[in-house]
Amino acid sequence: MKEKKNNFITNLLIIAGVVVLCTTLIYLMKYFFIDKSYIKINMSTDKKLEYITINNKEELISTQKYVSDLNYTMRYDIDNFKVLKYRGQDIYKYKNAPRILVIVERTVLPENCMNTSNSYYDSCIVEVDDYTEEYYISDNNKTYKITVKTPNLNDFEQNINARIDYMLKSFSIVKD
Repeated sequence: MKEKKNNFITNLLIIAGVVVLCTTLIYLMKYFFIDKSYIKINMSTDKKLEYITINNKEELISTQKYVSDLNYTMRYDIDNFKVLKYRGQDIYKYKNAPRILVIVERTVLPENCMNTSNSYYDSCIVEVDDYTEEYYISDNNKTYKITVKTPNLNDFEQNINARIDYMLKSFSIVKD
């Protein structure tokens, strides 16, 4: 009787071990063959030190290139901004003033912007209110809306505007 009980426990442990091993192997295969390919998208790469002009002075900033699954790239100041994803949008949030945002999303070109043919960020600007501007960038079949929200910039307005302007100038649509 005791031998049967030991055999049952041994068999149960072997079955549990095989299940854990199979589950682990399936997870690892999923990670290396499926999830890892998605990690390459939506990531910051290519760190650089670059100069931007703030108040007629050159300032050295650390930048990174953000590669988005929305098929664009944009450089941003990694010391002052962080990137978040939310409902199909990439949100660049200013670290010291979280209400200052640069939001990038795919959209359609508004009718008042239809006559612009270049893909520069200043080709179509819509001023929503005193603190919000929308930039529309279009190239072939892709259109992006970049919303810049800068409420209450009193103290460091030039500093932030220069950094955001740098970001917008570095915006690039990825070709298919």
